[in-house]
Amino acid sequence: MTARLALAAALLGGCNYLTDSFVINTFSGDPFPTTVDTSSGAIVVGVQEQDLTMRTAVLDVLSPITLIDRGPDVAQSVDYPPLVLVGEHVSGGPFDLPRARFEAPQVLTLHPCAEPTCAVGTPTSPRPFDAIIGLDTFASDALRLHLAADPTTDPDQIFILPDIGGDETHRTRACDAVFPTPFRGGGTLLVGGTELAFSNWRIVVDTCIAPDPDPAKLQSQRGTDALLVASTAIGITLLDRSAYNRYHQLDPTTPGYDDLTDLETVLLPSGAISGRKTTLPSVAFVAKSGSSPRAPCRQVYAHHFLTPRDCLSTDTDCPCDGGDTFCNVPAVVELKPPAGIDILVVDDDNFTLQALRTELRPDQPEVDGILGTDALRTLELDVDYPNARLLGRCSVDRSICTTRPELVAGDRTQVLGCIGP
Repeated sequence: MTARLALAAALLGGCNYLTDSFVINTFSGDPFPTTVDTSSGAIVVGVQEQDLTMRTAVLDVLSPITLIDRGPDVAQSVDYPPLVLVGEHVSGGPFDLPRARFEAPQVLTLHPCAEPTCAVGTPTSPRPFDAIIGLDTFASDALRLHLAADPTTDPDQIFILPDIGGDETHRTRACDAVFPTPFRGGGTLLVGGTELAFSNWRIVVDTCIAPDPDPAKLQSQRGTDALLVASTAIGITLLDRSAYNRYHQLDPTTPGYDDLTDLETVLLPSGAISGRKTTLPSVAFVAKSGSSPRAPCRQVYAHHFLTPRDCLSTDTDCPCDGGDTFCNVPAVVELKPPAGIDILVVDDDNFTLQALRTELRPDQPEVDGILGTDALRTLELDVDYPNARLLGRCSVDRSICTTRPELVAGDRTQVLGCIGP
């Protein structure tokens, strides 16, 4: 039981980039896309072992470990076998197209859930799996996620790349939203009587719920700040009750928690989680900034305010400090899908969120939820671990998704060109 609770924290729940199980490996992939299955909400691929056994694997960017589930009665162990990642020749078909080879990743033999067979998805439509590919396997690779807004016309794909070329300035001028140093966390896991360290693989995203950068409003009316941790093992986004209540207080026309009657259960790799389903109208993801630290909704306001012009002496709420008329603002990605963003409101004391909070404390504020794959379907997202950054760009029109690159002195025209009319 102790190992399973610790594992739940590791799978969904500081260290530095040079130590604590940081693994260096050669480039694992090829230049072509890998078609994946996301019918359960999770990214699912095939994994072939050295003896040619084919397994169904959940690829989860929230998991800091890679494991193979050989059954609940098999002893826990750690080894370093080669693994081959296998995609689909045809979307919806079998896993039959080898796409990447990981030469010697650290692989745990471990049963990650309390049930005899582990699954993701929902209890009424479960997707069994017997392997998890964690972000540690991509230690020297970049992972590009292209999850289609409409999978019927555009297949869900991933790319495994050596890294993403260009420094932050060049990526910004290519209209990417650059999220520097988004990886946080780290800790230890007891497996088979051995204590194993795992590194800072959690992708932490500053988020503004229902952003409204209207300068005529008070800052408290411009959205609800939240901290989410990204996962590709779940479709719907999880939000704790306290964060949802803050959003409801911002907009009392939305249903209160007690009025949410659509109950739902989803399956994470470590087990089931239940909550109340609803939608958010919009969200904005905000890059972290060491030089201009502000709350996420304040950053969204600052980007909108300063993109067209500097502050004037008549402005009552200039986002810059010390009397400055201009200040740098980090990148922002704004999402406003027509049907909103589905969320599952869960209890504040949910074990998975509590484990993440414990791991990320005190480096980060309290975790408010888990960002699922459904909210990423309007984005192409690069998890560029070799360069310690995320890169995001919209894959749909600007009425649904807007990428606002970092705003720095001298680059206003460039940013205006990226945002468009």
